Amino acid sequence: MPLLDRSRVNPYRLYLAMRVGLSFLVATGFTTSVVYRVEAGGMNPFELLMIGTVLEVAYLVLQLPTGFLADLVSRRACVVAGYGVYAGGLVWQGLSAEFWVHLAAQVLLALGAALMSGAQESWVADETQESEMTPVYLRATQFGFIGGITGSLLSGALGSVALGLPMLVSGALMALGTAALAFVMPERHFERPAGDGKARTVLRQARAEAAAQVRASRRAARVVPGLALLLGMTFAFGLWSESYDRLSGAFLLEDIGFPTLFDLEPAMWFSLIAVVISLGGIGVTEWAARRTARLGSGAIIGMLVLFTAVALAGVVGFSLARDFWVAIVFMLLVSVARPLYEPLVNGWLVVRVEPKVRATALSARDMFDSGGQIIGGPVIGAIGTAFTLRAALLAGGAVLVPAVLCLIGMGRRAKEPEPEPEAAPVA
Repeated sequence: MPLLDRSRVNPYRLYLAMRVGLSFLVATGFTTSVVYRVEAGGMNPFELLMIGTVLEVAYLVLQLPTGFLADLVSRRACVVAGYGVYAGGLVWQGLSAEFWVHLAAQVLLALGAALMSGAQESWVADETQESEMTPVYLRATQFGFIGGITGSLLSGALGSVALGLPMLVSGALMALGTAALAFVMPERHFERPAGDGKARTVLRQARAEAAAQVRASRRAARVVPGLALLLGMTFAFGLWSESYDRLSGAFLLEDIGFPTLFDLEPAMWFSLIAVVISLGGIGVTEWAARRTARLGSGAIIGMLVLFTAVALAGVVGFSLARDFWVAIVFMLLVSVARPLYEPLVNGWLVVRVEPKVRATALSARDMFDSGGQIIGGPVIGAIGTAFTLRAALLAGGAVLVPAVLCLIGMGRRAKEPEPEPEAAPVA
């Protein structure tokens, strides 16, 4: 009798547990990473953004191959492998604060993230057999905030002992989680294309599938109203997000400064800020989940417009702030709105594309985001190094304007009647 019957595992509950665990581990590893990189590694704004750029370049290159792998071989195997590879990238960074170490480790992080991205969401869509996935993704995001709270506090406590310790502990715990996931994660509804399972066969299938899925993606862009504008919004969002992710912490640390309250170290300040952000995120996600449940997926575009406008206002206010508490208020506006993008966009996209290309479609969405970050990162990093972090953050925020315009266009396109699908060619 097997030690564990995977058929008894509830995929929805396991997905929530995975999201909580991943959020906890990422928060543990990265909440205080900017302090580690700036104080222990001595990195400047350009180097901070180059780390993100290398991560996004590798992620962009690996997105479609891993998406094909998930659609052709096994979504479960991709998720498990992704957790393991990501754990290695965390441990490697925790061992040294050297810029080149962190730069090289981004390739491992990118591979791990690419293996998980798309495959994880496609796996739960397959296994739960739900027709509407937006509530599932929103609930998972909400639970993820809970993991983020505990991880952020742990990161601050560990960072106060040694700045590299959060990444080491996070990587070690993720490695243990990978082993557990390999035993408990089921895969009952995935339909693998016919073949002998050999690497050469898989490569041949991948080439054929790539051509077929490119055709399917082009067709989807014509058939699904607003899909091209969604990808345009994603690209603009990527242009902005890289500058904010890499420079907002350095801006607080170097330009604003922290108050001398209870003799808290910067690492603990970042932990407390992350906790407040997570608590706010839980409330906003609950509102979004209830609104989606009441109005359906038709409300998604309106919510995306609202949250993008809030993020734009928050970025401008944060960039112009001189006082710590004023900066924190605007930072909270941005940070509470941001996590809703992924579940809302995923929920909108998953129900509008064919199930067999879900992972590839989600990977394509991520590619546009990565492309924006690759282009925006070095340019905005150069602005921060040549001028000021304040100027760099404002320049990054400016590209949220076309993101809002794309979303408004999506809303108009979604109201238009959908064109009839093209007839399949006769063999």
